[in-house]
Amino acid sequence: MEKLTQSLASKFNRLQRRFESILENDFDQKVEESERRAAFEVSRDLSLVRGLSLGLPKDNIDRAIVVFSRLAMLFDAGILLENNDGQWRAQASFQQGQTQLLKNANGKLWIQLPPMTMLSVLKTSSSQMLEKLQLSHLDPQNKTTCLLVKVTPDFAFILFSSLADLWLKEHIEHVRTELINGFAD
Repeated sequence: MEKLTQSLASKFNRLQRRFESILENDFDQKVEESERRAAFEVSRDLSLVRGLSLGLPKDNIDRAIVVFSRLAMLFDAGILLENNDGQWRAQASFQQGQTQLLKNANGKLWIQLPPMTMLSVLKTSSSQMLEKLQLSHLDPQNKTTCLLVKVTPDFAFILFSSLADLWLKEHIEHVRTELINGFAD
């Protein structure tokens, strides 16, 4: 039992180091201060969407992290979930293009996902989802639509968009197509 606990702890530490490493590498530290203060605007640029699946690492963990960080430019906010025996734990988030690791306070930031097929998109209440994960600051004015995408058996993305349904439907279809290209093995 002790070996199992040590093994799980070791794997979790390795995963956390990977998250930190990849998230740190995705940001250009030399961004001008004026650019940081500029208002963030979600991009619907198809070339950015097509870039989601380009040059991805072979390892599923790294692939999920890289794609998640790329989604930060395409949605208002997002949460990266990792499956831990049916408990989907929030590991990272992004808001206004900025990605950060979540300090998972004693493992309290988790939810159970409904049964769903890989790479399907479910729509749900943003406020309830954010409240459950104690991340209401990602959408303080409750102006977004919440989309849930399970990309692998171990990782899922919760994406928040303020696009009107008419444009959101087309946008999420383009994103879903690229997720299929990136994760379908």
